[in-house]
Amino acid sequence: MPGAAWDVKTDDEFVRSILSDDHREVVLVEVERPARVEPTVDLASAGIPAAVAEALRRSGIARLYDFQAGAIRSIRDGRHTVIVAGTGFGKTEAFAVPVLEEALGSLGEGPLALVIYPTKALARDQVERLRRLADPLGVRVMVYDGDTPPHERKLLYQHPPHVLVSNPDMVNQSLIHVYRFRRLLRNVRYVVLDDFHHYGGVLGSHMYMLLRRLRRFVRRPTFVGTSATIGNPEEFGRAIFGVDDVEVVEGPRGRRGPTYHILVRPLYRSKFVEAANIAKTCIEMGKKCIVFTDSHRLSELVFRVLRMGGYDRHAAIHRAGLDVDDRVRVERMFRRGEIDVVIATPTLELGIDVGDADVVVNASIPPSFSRYLQRIGRIGRRGQTAYAVQILGNDPMGTYYRNFPREFLERRPEPVGLERENEDVARAHLLAMAADMPIRPDELSPFELRMAEELLAGGLLEYRGAYLGITRRGREELRWMNLRGVGHVVKIRDLDGDIVGHRELPLALFELHPNAIYLHGGRTYVAVSLDLERMEALVRRADVGDLYTQALEDMEPHVEDVLEEGAVMGVPYIYGKLRIRRTVYGYALKRMFTEETVGEYTLDEPLSYEFRTKGIVLRMPIYRFSSRDEVDFWERAKAYHAAEHVLITAAEIVVGASKTDLGGVSFPSGHVVIYDSHVGGSGTARLVLANFPRVVEVAHNIVSSCDCMDGCPKCVFSVYCGNNNKYLSRRNARAVLGLVLRRSAAPTRVEPVPREGGIV
Repeated sequence: MPGAAWDVKTDDEFVRSILSDDHREVVLVEVERPARVEPTVDLASAGIPAAVAEALRRSGIARLYDFQAGAIRSIRDGRHTVIVAGTGFGKTEAFAVPVLEEALGSLGEGPLALVIYPTKALARDQVERLRRLADPLGVRVMVYDGDTPPHERKLLYQHPPHVLVSNPDMVNQSLIHVYRFRRLLRNVRYVVLDDFHHYGGVLGSHMYMLLRRLRRFVRRPTFVGTSATIGNPEEFGRAIFGVDDVEVVEGPRGRRGPTYHILVRPLYRSKFVEAANIAKTCIEMGKKCIVFTDSHRLSELVFRVLRMGGYDRHAAIHRAGLDVDDRVRVERMFRRGEIDVVIATPTLELGIDVGDADVVVNASIPPSFSRYLQRIGRIGRRGQTAYAVQILGNDPMGTYYRNFPREFLERRPEPVGLERENEDVARAHLLAMAADMPIRPDELSPFELRMAEELLAGGLLEYRGAYLGITRRGREELRWMNLRGVGHVVKIRDLDGDIVGHRELPLALFELHPNAIYLHGGRTYVAVSLDLERMEALVRRADVGDLYTQALEDMEPHVEDVLEEGAVMGVPYIYGKLRIRRTVYGYALKRMFTEETVGEYTLDEPLSYEFRTKGIVLRMPIYRFSSRDEVDFWERAKAYHAAEHVLITAAEIVVGASKTDLGGVSFPSGHVVIYDSHVGGSGTARLVLANFPRVVEVAHNIVSSCDCMDGCPKCVFSVYCGNNNKYLSRRNARAVLGLVLRRSAAPTRVEPVPREGGIV
């Protein structure tokens, strides 16, 4: 962590309790000292008006940090600005001051600023901070979301506030359906995206298009983004705002109190059992703990272990898929001390203040260092000593950081990417744009115009004179618009017909096929059927002990359009639009505590799902493993399959890809395909290509540093492998990746991808 002071300490009571367990290996203990940065800029010298200065003093701010003063100047001058600083250093005040200054002289004809938070919960959590500054000045701040009561909405339209606080989903729906909301936007001068690093991937594609629609109503807006953790603020700011120039203002990124960073590896037990054991220690020592997991399945497993030990009354689950009221109730109970442990998926990563939390336990390695920093930003917010415990598993990433532990803490925030030309996202927003206000064809880019022509051909748009308008069929299609995905969502029902939850494709294919074991809300279900035409899965309650299922699949990639081609490190590649067909033909039944395969079973009828995305096709160097062609064929199959696995693992380390962001398939011919798992593309595969040398270096380290015979869960296995990790060779992958690092002879171009023989 650049700029941090590191010092080994083992005399802390909580750390001693971690060290005392013989069933875990403590890989590293470091303490990060508080950042010693003081605000030095006098309010008067920063040109802050007396009334605003007094409001700042009342909230405890007598001086500004240098970055705050710089951000205020930039925003005053109308420059699109990105503010990057650590948690608790006053990014909110940095964008609020220019807004408050202008609001003092406003005639109240409409909001001056639209402040957008990634979620409704975060907006509600942060609005009081804005009001503490605004209320003494007579500057009105109002929240506009799905929970805003009718009488407040009426007041909002009759007497618009100076600052309107909302979230992307509400802005999207209001642009489509609420004429009075569109009128409100006429006088908006500032559009602020707080925590804007959150808008990577598919959500970023949606956010780019949403801002594109906003600009049709907001005259010459000044865009502001804030983040504590982003590696490419200028590039990402230009991409998501759709502008040419962005001013980046950087502040301190340290922490307010001492924080212990502890890396542990469980011995003789799984990661989720280890997470539950550390949570038990927190309960016994009176420390408030957040356990972060990377999936709803893992959250449910951690809670199950706590319940088996009689600790469940001290804990609760907080994850997407649960009712909003349930999540708010859990947050409230945690703040009040009614529970000591919250087991959360990334739903609590954002800046929601959950009170005086002391410990974060990461049951899996966060998909990026930025996400790690976001998670530990939830603890030590009152200046108390905080503890960040990272569990390393017997998987490739865990093994890598066990061998190179300091690399874990010495990383920098990764770049964030988005795909501005996601076709599925663009189609939805073009329909929404036509519903917002009829479209002039000359206001569309060539890409948007092509999408609009497809919508015209499908009867979803129509010409009305010189303008494009939305048809009745188009409005029906808009009902399924979802900013958090692309609308390919499966409803999950139980045998009584009640809705259990939802799952987006293609993940639903692997988790809800017949006989799949599905966990939800602390309950275990077995899937009865999956109907992809009706987009509905039927499940039944069941007690399955410690069993879980892993789908077995085939995959067929087809290149539909080449967007870029070339060579990197001597490896020819194409980057383009792909059509991926994934077919689940069976499943493996496994034990969760030992990961032993009990058996493999074939489905009566395979289930297939086809979607379009973007990705890379690599033609890796050809390595001859045997003079016998048949032997060499299978050795090459094992080489490129293992290389595909470790390249995707390395992408998680290098560019912060989550475990479900990328998919892959390999061929004995040397073709390796790595693609965005999200429908339409997310920009992650492009980040892999941009950082390919470092990705290959890390992948080679993974297969070179493992001590297994020729492949194991610590190096080349993947929990998402479609054939249950067969046909893998660590040594063969090391040989191929070694050729790449040495820039040895490779094919000169990418031949067509074989139609058969791919290994997932």
